[in-house]
Amino acid sequence: MISHLIAILAAGESRRMGSPKLCLPWKDTSVLGHLLIQWRKAGADKILVIHPPDQEASVVRELDRLGVPASERTPTLAFERGMMGSVVTAADRAAQAPALTHLVIALGDQPHLRPETLRAFLQLCAESPGKLVRVVHAGKPGHPLALPTSLFADLSTTSCATLRDFLGQQEIPGADLTTSDSGVLIDMDTPQDYDQVSRSAG
Repeated sequence: MISHLIAILAAGESRRMGSPKLCLPWKDTSVLGHLLIQWRKAGADKILVIHPPDQEASVVRELDRLGVPASERTPTLAFERGMMGSVVTAADRAAQAPALTHLVIALGDQPHLRPETLRAFLQLCAESPGKLVRVVHAGKPGHPLALPTSLFADLSTTSCATLRDFLGQQEIPGADLTTSDSGVLIDMDTPQDYDQVSRSAG
């Protein structure tokens, strides 16, 4: 039975990077390919990649190259809303699957997360139905983030500009995974970020 949906946000324009960051090389594949491998190995029940609406976009072509089926990808419903448009799209899909307990929001530029971090995070999700599940490093919350089913419907129709704004309006119990993995606080926005993070990840 599917209990959680991993939504990989891959619709960004990568303006500061200068090239589509999910298509950059990572180990033996691309950043996107590595993310898919990592989440599958961690025990993901279901993965959904949120991509740009343009079918000629580099990320869409990379999904084709990786053989990702149509059931595991969808264009953002609101490209003009940036990251929040992808989040709303993911929530809309999650709301159509009543068996889900969590929607996991996974950034598309965090291929450096430790495998054990992802496994522990999904284990905490399994143990925490009805709760907002966060990862925390050095007292600071990072990503991924898991939203409980009670939020899906409202999130899919919200006009809030950011996920933080939306969550600030909610009263929901939480569960935190405290981790030594500093990568949960880091994403790759620039070529310098990519060089630094890829070197540290080995």
